[in-house]
Amino acid sequence: MRHLWTLIAAAVIAPLTWLLLAYGQDRSIQAFVNEDSAGSFDTGDFVRPVACLAAAGLLLGLLATLRFSPLGATATGLFYSASYLALLVEPDTVMDLLPNNVSLGGRDADPSTPLRTGMTMVLGALLLVAIVSVSRWRRWPVPEDTAPEPAPLALPENRPLGAEGLQDQQPQYAGGPDPRWETGHLPDPWPSNRR
Repeated sequence: MRHLWTLIAAAVIAPLTWLLLAYGQDRSIQAFVNEDSAGSFDTGDFVRPVACLAAAGLLLGLLATLRFSPLGATATGLFYSASYLALLVEPDTVMDLLPNNVSLGGRDADPSTPLRTGMTMVLGALLLVAIVSVSRWRRWPVPEDTAPEPAPLALPENRPLGAEGLQDQQPQYAGGPDPRWETGHLPDPWPSNRR
C-alpha cells in the first residue's frame, strides 16, 4: 500500500515541480535580462524565482528522502532523466510534446525551460541516486513492547540466607570444582598494596 501512495504522490509532485521549475527559471532569467537593460539588479525580481525554486526543491526533497517507499522517487527520476535523454534521439519530437506557453495567475512560463537548461537530467539523476540509499529500503523499527518480561529470580526454599548459604556453593570450572577450594589455598581477594 505504501508503494501505491508514493506513486500517487509522484504523479502529483513530478508535474507540479516541473511547472515550478519552469516559472522559477523563467523569472530568474528575466531578472538578469532586466539587469542588462536597467544597469542594476532589482532585488524584487528574485522574490518569485526564489519561492518557486525553493518549493520545487522541497517537493522533490520530500519525495527523495522520506522513508515510505522509493518507488515514487524512482518513477520521477526515470521520467525526468528519460525526458532529457530523449533529446539524444528525437529532440524535435520531444520539444513538440511540450506546450509553448503556460499561464497561471497572469504569469506566463515556458514549460520547456527545465529541459532546455538540463535541470531535468540533474534532478532525475539525483532522484535515482537517492533510491540506492540503504536506509530507504529498511522498514521502521518495531517497538519492543512485544518482548516477554524476564521471569523473577527464584531461590531455593531450603537455602539459608547470609554467609551460611554460601558454604555449599563452590565455583565450577571446566575440569570440575577448583582444587584450591578444597585445599584452602585460595587467592586473597584484596591483596595488600603495601610494601
